[in-house]
Amino acid sequence: MFIECENKWKKYLLTERADAFVILLLPIAMREKHDIASYLPITKALKQHLEESFIPKLVAGDKTIYHTRILCETEDELIGGKAVGTANSLGVDSFYTIYKYANCEDEKLRITHFYMGNSSRDLWGVHARNFFTYLDKIKRLHDRYKLVADELGKELVITRSNFYQFVCLRHLNIHVTVHTYITMAEILCFKKLWQTYLFSSGYSPDDQTTVGSRHLDSAHYDIFMSQVLTVPDFRMVSSGSEVSRYEKTVILADYEVAQKYLRPCFNIYQIKGKKEMKNCGKPICNKCLRLLVSADVSDNLEKFKNVVDIEKYKRHRKRYFRVIVWRKHKDHFCAELYPLCKEKYPKEIKSLERFKNIVTFHWFKK
Repeated sequence: MFIECENKWKKYLLTERADAFVILLLPIAMREKHDIASYLPITKALKQHLEESFIPKLVAGDKTIYHTRILCETEDELIGGKAVGTANSLGVDSFYTIYKYANCEDEKLRITHFYMGNSSRDLWGVHARNFFTYLDKIKRLHDRYKLVADELGKELVITRSNFYQFVCLRHLNIHVTVHTYITMAEILCFKKLWQTYLFSSGYSPDDQTTVGSRHLDSAHYDIFMSQVLTVPDFRMVSSGSEVSRYEKTVILADYEVAQKYLRPCFNIYQIKGKKEMKNCGKPICNKCLRLLVSADVSDNLEKFKNVVDIEKYKRHRKRYFRVIVWRKHKDHFCAELYPLCKEKYPKEIKSLERFKNIVTFHWFKK
């Protein structure tokens, strides 16, 4: 396993302790019934939090996983940095954190650095048979992150690792259950840089749970993980759990940077051969569906015209509502949007309710 960065950031890499790799290996060890042994020490407070709180709570919530032991020495010397960081993956949760903390009055929470590792859906989903085509796609993605960082006057730390390949190819189709571990491991690799890291949460405290963690989206307990990773010289702050995804979209509608660069799109294949790399805007893409419907019911569609084709959405609005109706009992975010759609478009929703078990998806064509 490796992680690499630009030379100017190498002095911040945590090579003296195994904190990051213990976090990364933990979900695999618990699935495969292994303990974790390390010749390198880990931070004393982190080991205590894992052994006394985190691992027991996961095991209590899912009896199919193993109570992994961590066998290593500990150190408690303070080695944390001064920077305040957050990811700028350009999604709704990420942009809300940027909106809230980019210029906040509290210096201990005011963002100084943006961070992007390749556990982002954008990056780990990029593939190409030709290596130079792959590099071109990655560069376009990185350039987009840099545009936002430059516009807001923040430093940008970009890294590349094989953490995703190691964890997710070992256990196919488990990305949603381990993505928080991968991201937090990448962040901990630069523990000597951060004083505070703002982790964008997608769920409220009421939706946090560890029940059935083997098959559960790890975002459902990222607030708990943030508390576990907080030690005397490093603070992990969960950001955004106080508002819903819909409320975040409404707030970002008036945020000029988000109006230009917001890109939550989950359809990684639409970047193939395209340089503008807008959101795909298709109802089959969960992220675009939420963005467009949220903007519509809050009367903010026009404010996102630079990042998604709103005219196409208006022509096919019923297709999006059909998905909302169909998934209102299956998806947390569709359940949030359903009553809002019903209030603003009662006739359309009522007609769709009659055929709620018949859903047809259409990929848009220009």
